[in-house]
Amino acid sequence: MVSTKTLLLLVGVLALSLTALGQQPVAPLGLLQTQIYGSVAVLKPLLFDADGCVLINGWYWLRPDCRQYADWLFSATDVAGVHPDDPYVYVNLGALVTNGVSGGSGWDTHVSLEVWLVKSPEDVLGLKEPIGRKILGRSSVTLENHFRPQMEADTQGVGYQAWADMTRIPAGDIAKYTLTYGPLLVVRVIRLGASENQPEHIAVNQDCVSLAYRIAR
Repeated sequence: MVSTKTLLLLVGVLALSLTALGQQPVAPLGLLQTQIYGSVAVLKPLLFDADGCVLINGWYWLRPDCRQYADWLFSATDVAGVHPDDPYVYVNLGALVTNGVSGGSGWDTHVSLEVWLVKSPEDVLGLKEPIGRKILGRSSVTLENHFRPQMEADTQGVGYQAWADMTRIPAGDIAKYTLTYGPLLVVRVIRLGASENQPEHIAVNQDCVSLAYRIAR
């Protein structure tokens, strides 16, 4: 369990670290990144990083001519609030997928997804491998696009939206390793096209990833 004192310390450390790195948080720093909707808690990221990727209309494109991954940093979850009948924190990922520059609609692809615990932003931002503890690694997560028709020609952004299949983090793993390796939880999404010769281009932004869990009542 992460105490309020620890999270307050995290906020101060994160603010100083971001200033030193020239980064800005995606939302005001504080303890309001968790929102409650009935029996579900949703966590928003403290920081999003896709530096070096092409930015177009609020979306950062992971494609052959730039960096192949993006990071979302969260406060380590207070897992004491996770319901024992559903002891997981779920990663919700939605992104844009198309077949190339000015591409068409209805394309699927696969990405790699990793979850890490790190002590500070310096331990992950801009690093090919974070410095910390990897608590989850999925080599192939499907980004599925149900839009039809599938088109190779430019559809001007229509039909790009895709959603990842289910990924969940055992809450016990977060609790077990946070004090030693935390207190930041990192979700990293890696484009596989570079290694698998897939033509699909993937676009992400700060709102593409959230964490959610069932609240114990």
